[in-house]
Amino acid sequence: MNTGDDVKKPDNYKYSQVPENSATGGDKEEVLVIGHCLLNPLARVKGVKPARPIDTQGANVIQLPCPEAMFFGTRRREITKDQLDHPAYRRFCREIFTYIADLLEDLSARGVNIKIVGVPKSPSCGVEITSVGGEPGKVKEFHHRHEAGPGVFMEEIVKELKKRNVKFEIEDAGK
Repeated sequence: MNTGDDVKKPDNYKYSQVPENSATGGDKEEVLVIGHCLLNPLARVKGVKPARPIDTQGANVIQLPCPEAMFFGTRRREITKDQLDHPAYRRFCREIFTYIADLLEDLSARGVNIKIVGVPKSPSCGVEITSVGGEPGKVKEFHHRHEAGPGVFMEEIVKELKKRNVKFEIEDAGK
């Protein structure tokens, strides 16, 4: 097995591909913390149109995990915030965000601006608008509506970062 240790590297080889002065040119450093499906539409519910992509070129990016895909799998059905508003799901959201919260707390202490970008209309990752409703039990058609307010995962993220006194901006993609 080749581990790469025996490969001759040029004298100017760097392990990091980040330019040396990319975030040190006097500008305030910033990191985008973005909803999973904004980079990976395969995590979305089958048949739901992809979220509007965002340009991350040249940005420092942290991709949030997709709590719905992790909790229910990729073959899940459409779901709404009120159906996700359950202690077990909220606990799961807090658990999967813990390590990212640790990193964001550390970055914030260094003075890095943190900008969270959510997924509009998502029952988990919406920031300004989310989906609610959805009849319980077996239904022929799934009815729901969109209302102002954040999704479950974003509510847990905001609570955790405020608890840690981490300063951040937050908005839905497409703003």
